[in-house]
Amino acid sequence: MSFSLRKIGPCLAIALALSPLASVRPSADSDQPRARYVMLISIDGMHAVDFEVCAHNGTCPTLAELGENGVTYRRTSTSRPSDSAPGMAALVSGGTPKTTGIYYDVAYDRVLAPPLNDTPNGNFSGDCTPNAVHGTTTEYEEGVDLNQTMLNGGGPYALLDGGFRSIDSTRLPRDPFNNCSPVFPWNFIRVNTIYGVIHAAHGYTAWSDKHAVYASVSGPTRPGDHPSVPDNLDDYYSPDVNSNGLACPESPLRAVD
Repeated sequence: MSFSLRKIGPCLAIALALSPLASVRPSADSDQPRARYVMLISIDGMHAVDFEVCAHNGTCPTLAELGENGVTYRRTSTSRPSDSAPGMAALVSGGTPKTTGIYYDVAYDRVLAPPLNDTPNGNFSGDCTPNAVHGTTTEYEEGVDLNQTMLNGGGPYALLDGGFRSIDSTRLPRDPFNNCSPVFPWNFIRVNTIYGVIHAAHGYTAWSDKHAVYASVSGPTRPGDHPSVPDNLDDYYSPDVNSNGLACPESPLRAVD
């Protein structure tokens, strides 16, 4: 059985911005029971105490039901700094920002060179001299979309879709020690992720997020594979959350006063 995030209603899929899914085949040489499907749900800004409160007062019954078969880890901490990019990198790799190299969507790298073209968010282009240390602002958010005003990021997708092909490679920082090639977000992260582990075990992976660049969860491309493709993601759905507003009249969701 496979699962496609594109089967979710488009407006609902945008609301559930961080909902990855993985299918892992059981090991043939083990008698231990193995999970066939694993879903990781990250709710931006939700603390452990928030979950405890809503689970006990009945305001999040679905999460509470999931929690009945889970474990609450109370002696843990978010990434420092705490934000979507370093937090998600920590969840899928176990690494700190120092380890993963991801401190924020927009940061600074002492080695990489500026992008070939300016980004609409103000990350300016510059020269790239092969085999020389440069230093540049790194932007991995909506500013590297082909068209950040569009929900699909300007990529080759339907209006309500979106994915990694919405990334404009000319707006990415470049690696002077790799022929000044653009550094795609899944190669910017310095460590492997659970998606690479799942793929190595011949599992099926899917991910939904708020920007095309969050395909970084795939982790570095394997030797011999094309660096422009996050090869550990089978299904990726990422309409851009910071695009211009778009009405969704077909959605069954209604505002509540």
